[in-house]
Amino acid sequence: MPHEADLGIGEISLTAVPSVKQTSKLQIAAIVLIAFTVTIGLFYYFYYFGVFDEFQAQSPATLTPARNLEGTWKTTFPVQFYIKTDFETFGELTDVGSENRTMTWILTGTSDENVVDVEVSFTVSNRQLDSGSGYTPDVSPMFLTGTISGARLTLTTDGRTIGDFSFTTDIITGTWSDNWSMVYEQEVYTTTNSLTLVKQ
Repeated sequence: MPHEADLGIGEISLTAVPSVKQTSKLQIAAIVLIAFTVTIGLFYYFYYFGVFDEFQAQSPATLTPARNLEGTWKTTFPVQFYIKTDFETFGELTDVGSENRTMTWILTGTSDENVVDVEVSFTVSNRQLDSGSGYTPDVSPMFLTGTISGARLTLTTDGRTIGDFSFTTDIITGTWSDNWSMVYEQEVYTTTNSLTLVKQ
């Protein structure tokens, strides 16, 4: 009987036959690559034809900042405002008194979702002024523009900033600082973050 070595059986190289393990890895890599390419292609196809627009339109995030702020806001107690003029020191503002203000703001949305119209009404109490202060009171109501950025609301009028505020769904808090010229230069302001209004 011939020996195995004589038949050359022992000389057959196993490296010539691809292993099952190697074949599986190549097949898996090819499938993953094809699936990834198809997924990217479908994404761009759906994006191009606006399929995702419907999902965005139904998202609760479509509530704009302006819509969240629209409504009536009021101070819950009188807030102390300080008054400066340059009556005695022309060109340099100095404190000449104070007054308390109870405020009501009415915020209305505009065509720009990040801008609101703000009607500010206030009543004054406990006004205390130095004699000869030169103060000419500002008027109520006043009409301002509110610009929304994130959770910040900035009030402006005629190119000047009057206040910078933060807000939640039911509270606006910030600092008022209004500077204008009448007969004399004057400013009405609050201390930092002392003005708080609550949504009604």
